Amino acid sequence: GGKSQYAYVFESIGYFAPRAIYRLLNHGLRIKVATKSFYHAGGKKFEPGSILIPLSDQDKNVQQIEFLINEIVSKDAIDVFAFHSGLDYQGSSLGSNSFLTLKKPQIAMLVGDGFSATDAGEVWHMFDTRFSIPLTLIPVDVFNRSAIGRYNTIIVPPTVGTMQISDNGKEKLKSWVQNGGLLIGMENALNWFTTAGLGKFEMKKEDEKKDPQPARSYGSIDAFTGAQETSGAIFNVSVDLTHPLLYGYYNATMPVFKSNNLFMEKAKSAYGNPVVFPSSSSLISGYISKQNYGKLPNSSLVGVSVLGQGRIIGFTDNLCFRAFWLGTNKLMMNAVFYGSLINAASGR
Repeated sequence: GGKSQYAYVFESIGYFAPRAIYRLLNHGLRIKVATKSFYHAGGKKFEPGSILIPLSDQDKNVQQIEFLINEIVSKDAIDVFAFHSGLDYQGSSLGSNSFLTLKKPQIAMLVGDGFSATDAGEVWHMFDTRFSIPLTLIPVDVFNRSAIGRYNTIIVPPTVGTMQISDNGKEKLKSWVQNGGLLIGMENALNWFTTAGLGKFEMKKEDEKKDPQPARSYGSIDAFTGAQETSGAIFNVSVDLTHPLLYGYYNATMPVFKSNNLFMEKAKSAYGNPVVFPSSSSLISGYISKQNYGKLPNSSLVGVSVLGQGRIIGFTDNLCFRAFWLGTNKLMMNAVFYGSLINAASGR
């Protein structure tokens, strides 16, 4: 559409869309995300999650903004569309309240004693190497005694052994969330969130009413126990494309990589289950025992809790496993960019 004097828009379906969003925010541009669909004058439809860069009320002039737009086109493989009017007679007009302003994320991640170094490294690699987004690594002993007000997003990777966050650190974290912070947890860190009063992430338990297990020989202990481990399998999940965590996705199903036996109960809220393992067979590849497969249907991969003005987002699985499972990377990035915008009515 050529140069515009009104606004530019791009879709967030590309893999490097998060990098483009951060690049613009880091240069101080005011940008917005669409929560409803809208149309270009040429008839093209833009889905929720599309990014709007208005040219008015910016600290940079039109020429500087055009330079940054060309930068994301060339470096992030983004197609940008020029809008010459904000009026839309089919969808949402660009000046409506269906466009929400984004904040530049200031992100920290806890590391050190009690946390999985490999999982934390995979998260760091995704932010730093894939998306060029700075991520401060805070050893847990430093976290316990330091101020965290400079950050608006904190990531807690999976734990190994005993969580080393002190009682004072826990209360500091809770107060930080209540004042508007965004807390993101992965895998078994969600169990600590629940016991610490940082959201409700209940996991499915064994059915106490089921028939007793058949007798087995003592020598089969190791074989049977080992067979219960889910060390890597691929499942199909159903997704809610209207939820902010799914902005930029366009298929109603998505394959996910699972390497644990965490099966989270669905949220009671009708709007709080954006990624769910379906009731029918969802195994695509890999192994899972019958006992664990029975707990998989209708479990949630992600949950959102509301605490004061803040949000707590929990994922039962590693979304950036070994830097090769790319399809779920955007779930984590959407949590960072849009997590604080999630409607409180969808909380667990």
